[in-house]
Amino acid sequence: MEIAAGGRGAAVSAWADPAALRDGLAGRGWHRTTLLSPFDSLIWHRRRTLRMFGFAHSLEAYVPAAKRVHGYFTMPLLAGGQLVGRVDPARSGTTLIARKVCLDSATAAEPAARALVEAASWVGCDTVKLAQVEPAHLEPRLRSALSARGA
Repeated sequence: MEIAAGGRGAAVSAWADPAALRDGLAGRGWHRTTLLSPFDSLIWHRRRTLRMFGFAHSLEAYVPAAKRVHGYFTMPLLAGGQLVGRVDPARSGTTLIARKVCLDSATAAEPAARALVEAASWVGCDTVKLAQVEPAHLEPRLRSALSARGA
């Protein structure tokens, strides 16, 4: 495969797995829905993330609790190739607790439910509990989406 380097027209050799290009990432598709670590390379460069996605993110673990906006270990929600919300997760026994879920739009509720159920499975949880949802009027939609996924 030949690709242009830096937009200057100079071609460089590169290799890509044809099956991965055809099938997406392990059958998951190119626009996977997932929660990202606050240290994920997609978001660690904050100015670039703001410029590319219009999404301001910061790790608030070192911010006094009373001054936190989104939570202690907030994980951005990636869905449809966009950053559409954030979740501050915690675990209690076999329950994943979404201490705070912030959604950018009503359409982010279903992807958030999908990501929360998947995250619960990562850490060996079988249920998801919502503590706080912002904006609050989206909480019923998120609860419904979680219920539809059996969480």
